[in-house]
Amino acid sequence: MRKFSLLLGALGGAFAGYLFSNQQLRKELSAVKDAESAAKLLGKHLQKDGKKLAAQVQDFMESDEVQKNLQKAKKYAEEKFVVARRELVKLVHKAEDATHDAAGQAGKVAQKTAKRAAKHAKRTFRRMETRVRKLV
Repeated sequence: MRKFSLLLGALGGAFAGYLFSNQQLRKELSAVKDAESAAKLLGKHLQKDGKKLAAQVQDFMESDEVQKNLQKAKKYAEEKFVVARRELVKLVHKAEDATHDAAGQAGKVAQKTAKRAAKHAKRTFRRMETRVRKLV
């Protein structure tokens, strides 16, 4: 609902600015008797001025200055995209290296643990073997 009220406020401000800037529209609206004819009159003016505005916007967008600025913006966006891609690739490589290192370290730790377990098993086997001999 908040967006709707902001939209209405913006449209009201734009409409007031349009009304203040168009002297002919103000004169014609002051002579109108009912709301329906005022709406028709306003629609007629908006349609005529809307066509002019659209033509002016189209001319502005096709101007050399705007096209040059659009090309600059496109070039800037492409450069930033390349930089971002490069940084992302570096980040992925760092993660791969860290994973590789962690896997290597995990392998070494597992190898040491296996050696300790084997030693412990040998000792336990020898102790049990000597106990069995003593019993027999």
